Amino acid sequence: MSDSAALSETLYVPHREQVATTNAWAFLHWLRIMRGIDLTGWAELQRFSTANPTDFADALASFAGLSEEPMPLARHAGAREALVLRRRDASRIAFSRDALLSPCPDLPAPIAAPLARRWHKALLVRPLAELLLFADLRPDDRVLVAGGAAWPWLAALILGTTVILAQPASLLPAVAQEAATVLIAPGAALAGAAFRRAGTRPDLGALGTIIATGGPLSPPERARIYTWIKSDLMLLARSGDTVWGNPMEPVSSRPKPARALGVRPPPPRVSAKR
Repeated sequence: MSDSAALSETLYVPHREQVATTNAWAFLHWLRIMRGIDLTGWAELQRFSTANPTDFADALASFAGLSEEPMPLARHAGAREALVLRRRDASRIAFSRDALLSPCPDLPAPIAAPLARRWHKALLVRPLAELLLFADLRPDDRVLVAGGAAWPWLAALILGTTVILAQPASLLPAVAQEAATVLIAPGAALAGAAFRRAGTRPDLGALGTIIATGGPLSPPERARIYTWIKSDLMLLARSGDTVWGNPMEPVSSRPKPARALGVRPPPPRVSAKR
């Protein structure tokens, strides 16, 4: 592929300061200083995580400050919103950090169950690799999850991130109303939201990252995200153990699939002898 063709495939390029302030960049420097492991970028980090999953898990647990003792997801106290449930009629119910730490928060069973249990750090490494490094979540983020399963995104509570669980209907107005910084939604819902809108557009000034679930969207659909939703955001995708893109590199209209961090590649298939 020529340089001009490769350039036309690029939808967004994060500037150097953005890259240097990602959690992944900080983790690479932490590995070099604390563990003597010198990795130069995301591709080497991904290879290290799959080739040495035990070392990767131990390092990430230390980097994330996970306790040796089993811990709850809602480990941060305070009056700040921790979890928001939005209904299809746009009504919402918000739970503070203190409310989630109370014995009996009024929550649906699929959400109450993971919040009620205590998690060993070994069970948190995989979701935290996805949330902390791939999604680049911080304590001050507000991540809106539209449709689909609440896990692993609910584990963002352990980072202090505010999690908003919503329905795919009225997707962009919900992002604007919640001042969401990260949007996670099925690819079909995102493709349906990326169209010309009459009148005033929703204020998406806070939005910095979109993660499509179920796959990376087609090249035209990915281009429409930048035309009709926002021109300066990181567009990622995931489906099962596969991810597309990462927060340190340019966004392509045709991203290549990669194994999620810490997930071993499948064993090679052995053909049967005749």
